[in-house]
Amino acid sequence: MTRPSPIARRAFLTVSLALLATPAFARSAKKEKKGGKEGEDEEAADPVIKLQPMALPVIAGGRLINYVFVQMAITLKPGLPTAVFEGKEPMLRDAIVREAHAKPFMRPDSYVALDEARLKASVLRQTNGLIGPGKVALITVVKQTPRNFVPPPAKPVAQARAAPSAAPAGDTNIVP
Repeated sequence: MTRPSPIARRAFLTVSLALLATPAFARSAKKEKKGGKEGEDEEAADPVIKLQPMALPVIAGGRLINYVFVQMAITLKPGLPTAVFEGKEPMLRDAIVREAHAKPFMRPDSYVALDEARLKASVLRQTNGLIGPGKVALITVVKQTPRNFVPPPAKPVAQARAAPSAAPAGDTNIVP
């Protein structure tokens, strides 16, 4: 077995030390971009809460047709810490899934997407109940991914004109 040359060892050590020092260089670059002011070590927390994906059902005619996995983000009002929402995501997710099963957020023209307006209104209503009204600035549906790609529902065929009823002809106010 041959022994590596001293130049190869030095190159290996130099590269290793450079890789280990990379996070330190990145941290100092952030401070320089920020203006380098002392006392500003803590960055202002972004008031956006990214919810874990939820599987919401698409139900038509009392039958489960599909599931749509939804990723959402809740933007809080500026200056409000995200700690107000800490530990409340499971309760929000549970309430949304329960509501989706009771009254699905289904669009009439698709089995692979949900009605975003109704979903956002529901999430806002549930969030206001959990953390208090007026603390949420925006609800964003980031992504909708269907479990299966199901063709859209058939458009209802215009029903034929209703046949005249079997009501007796003539005046119905006449008593025999």
